Amino acid sequence: MVDDGGSGALPPVTVFCEPLRPHGMPCLQGMARTLAVKLASALTAVPAFGTVQARTAALRAAACAAHALTSALPATGTVTAAESLPAKSAVQSYFRVRTAELGAGQAAHQAAGVIHRGLVDLCDAPLAGSDIARETAAMRQVALDLLGQETFPEEATNAAAEPGTGPGEDPVDGIRRPEDMWLARWITGHHIHVLFNVYATFALREAVRRLREGQWPQSTALLHRATVYVQGFPAARAHASALPADHYATAVRPTMVPTVVPVPLSGAMHVEYRAYRDAVGELIAALPEPVETLALRAPELAFAREALLESDLVEAERHVCLVEPVVGSARSLVQPPATTDNAVSVLRAMRHQRAVAIAPYVRFKDSLASAFLTREPSDTP
Repeated sequence: MVDDGGSGALPPVTVFCEPLRPHGMPCLQGMARTLAVKLASALTAVPAFGTVQARTAALRAAACAAHALTSALPATGTVTAAESLPAKSAVQSYFRVRTAELGAGQAAHQAAGVIHRGLVDLCDAPLAGSDIARETAAMRQVALDLLGQETFPEEATNAAAEPGTGPGEDPVDGIRRPEDMWLARWITGHHIHVLFNVYATFALREAVRRLREGQWPQSTALLHRATVYVQGFPAARAHASALPADHYATAVRPTMVPTVVPVPLSGAMHVEYRAYRDAVGELIAALPEPVETLALRAPELAFAREALLESDLVEAERHVCLVEPVVGSARSLVQPPATTDNAVSVLRAMRHQRAVAIAPYVRFKDSLASAFLTREPSDTP
C-alpha cells in the first residue's frame, strides 16, 4: 500500500460501491440535486481546447461545484472507517481503494469526492484536450446518473457554477514538491478510472437486464451511457500517467513489487475493471447477433452496441500507447525474466484478441488481427 508518510499528500482511501450491487439511482434530492446540476453544467463548460487561462478557470469552477456537492452529501457509516475495510486485492490496497455495499448517499459522496480531487489535479496535469474532454464528459455522466437524468437537466442552463472563494477552488493547497504531486496524481487518476469502471458496469448490466425484458430503447440509452464511461477509461489512464518516465521508473514502479507490496501488481488484480469486462461478455451473450443482422431490425441498438465495443477496442489501443512511454521495452511486473514478451507486446496481443472477439459486431473489422494473433496473452501487465 502506498503510504503518504503522514503528510496528507495522497488522496484518502476511497470506498466505491460494489460493481455487482449498484446503489439506487436517482439518489439526490433538495440542495444536493441543485448542486449536482451545477456540477454537470460546470463540467459542460470546460473548454478542453480553449486557452490555458480559460480552461483552468473552468476546471476550478467545476472543482468548486464538486466540493460543494461532496460537502452536502452524507459521509456516515461504512465510509468513515475506509482504511479498516479489507482490500479485495493487492491492487486495491496499493491504490487506496475499497469496495463495499453503500447507501445511495454514501456512494454519491464518494463519487463527488473523487471528481473533486480529479478536477483539482486536472488544473495542473499536462493532458491532451481530447483526454480532458472525455474525462470531464464521463465525470458529467456520473452527475447525470446520480440525478437520474438521461439528458442534460433543463435547470442547468441557469445553474452554472461560478468561481468563488470556497474550498476546492484553488488547485494548489500549499506548496508541494513535484514528486509529491506526481505520486498523488498516480493514485487520483486510478481512483477516477475505478469510478468510471464501476458506473460503466452499472449501466451495462442494467442494459443487459432491459434487453432480456425486451426493452430495446431503454437498453440502447444505457449502452450510450456506458460508452461515455468507456471513452473516459483511457483519459483517466492518461491522467494517472501524466508524470515523467524517469520518476515512474525510479520512484513509482519499485513500489509495486515486493518487498514494498506482498506480490507484484498486475492489471488482472483490478477487480472493478474485471467486473466491467465480465459485463461486456454478458452483453455479447445477451445480444449475439452479427451487426449486419441486428442493424436490419434494430439499427439504433446495433450501432449503440458497436459504439461501445469500438470504444472498448480503442481503450486497449490507448493502453499500449500510454504504457510504452513509461515502461519502454521493460517486462511487466509479473513476467518472468525468461519470457520472450514484454509489457507492451502483451498489451498488443490483448488488443488483437479483443479486435477478433468484436469483429462480428462491428461494421469496420480488423481483418488482420486474427492472422497476427498466434497465442493468448499470459496476463495483463
